[in-house]
Formats: sequence, C-alpha cells, structure tokens
Amino acid sequence: MIKLVVFDWNGTLFADTRIVLRAGNTTELNLFGLEPITLKKYRETYEIPLYRFYEKLGVSRKEFEAKAPEMARLFHPIYEPLAARARTRAGARQTLQHLKKQSISMVILSNHTMEGIHLHLARLKLAHFFDAVLANDTFGTMYHTSKQHRIEHYLAEHRIEPSETLIVGDTTEEVHIGKNLGLRTVSITGGNNSKRRLIAAQPDTIINKISDLIEVTEAIA
Repeated sequence: MIKLVVFDWNGTLFADTRIVLRAGNTTELNLFGLEPITLKKYRETYEIPLYRFYEKLGVSRKEFEAKAPEMARLFHPIYEPLAARARTRAGARQTLQHLKKQSISMVILSNHTMEGIHLHLARLKLAHFFDAVLANDTFGTMYHTSKQHRIEHYLAEHRIEPSETLIVGDTTEEVHIGKNLGLRTVSITGGNNSKRRLIAAQPDTIINKISDLIEVTEAIA
C-alpha cells in the first residue's frame, strides 16, 4: 500500500506553467538574446538541470552559468506577482483531502524556494495537508537539482520504504528520481513537459487530472 505521496509543486499541484513561460520569455530568454518560444516548444524542451534546457535552445553551459545569478534577479520580479493570483489544478484540494482521510502522508518536493511555496500554501489554505516542504533555501540554488537527494534523505530519516512511496510530477525529472530510488511513479499531463516526453520516460502511470490520483492510490494494495 502507499504510505507517502510526494508531490512536485510547479506545474503539478500549482497551475503556473504558462506563468513560468511568460516570465521566462520576457526575462531569461531575452537575456540570452533568444526569441520567445511557444508553449509547445517549451514543453518539448524544458528540462532540469536548467542548463540542459538552455543548451537545447543554443546557449552554452559556460554562458548559462555566467548569467545564472542575473536570471534569478530578472525572472522573479515578473513571475511572483503573476503567481500571486495563480491557483492549484482543478480537483487538487479534494484529492489532498481524500489522501489525508486515508492516512496517507504527503510532502512537496520542488526546485522552487521553500519561502515561495509556504506563502502559496498559506494563501491557498493547503499547508495542513503536508508534512514537509523539501525545496531550495534561496533563488540562487534553483539552477541545479538536488531533489533526489532531498527525498532520499527524507525517506531514510522517516524510515519509509521506497515501495510504499509514490512520486507525482509533470516532468521527466520526477520519473527519473522515482526510478532511481525505487518509488512508484505517476506523471501528470498539462504541465511543463509534453505528453510525448512523459510517455517516453515510462512512468508507472500517466494521468490527465490530479483527481485521477485517488483511483491510482486505491488500486495499489
């Protein structure tokens, strides 16, 4: 049975994919002299660590690393005011309520900042659903990934078996983390990666809406 569900935040629970793209198009891409990209191209190219995404757009890793601090400085003043009005995906609250009633623990695992996520959880009155937020301390650490290390440490600290843990995300990153650690993997469409890429990553399950997770967890004896 499932004892813990690990949720990605941006694009998975928090419906901010188009906001991220809008902010990135007007700040980060402009910084590198790139033309704005479409949502379709974004979903086909977005990847973590973020330098890989920009390599696909023609930016060298050396140039990316040189400009990474300025990226954060430019991006967040555009992103944050837009995100302040964003909501969770439809059905998220009902899904979280169901999981909590089933005594399934929940945590958030994210490349975003802890401060930013906690602010949104408080604004949306969702904080009480989660046992922990495993995220970055500052904006400056957001351009590399350590999500796998954070959840691996959390499972060991709380003595939770990987086989009893389900990770849910909208990108191939969560699938790779899950496979590396022996977690059950669920990909959700409509976020930061295309359905084609999610299928290619071969998660255990692909869902189209967050409420489908109820049936997924109930089916795992």
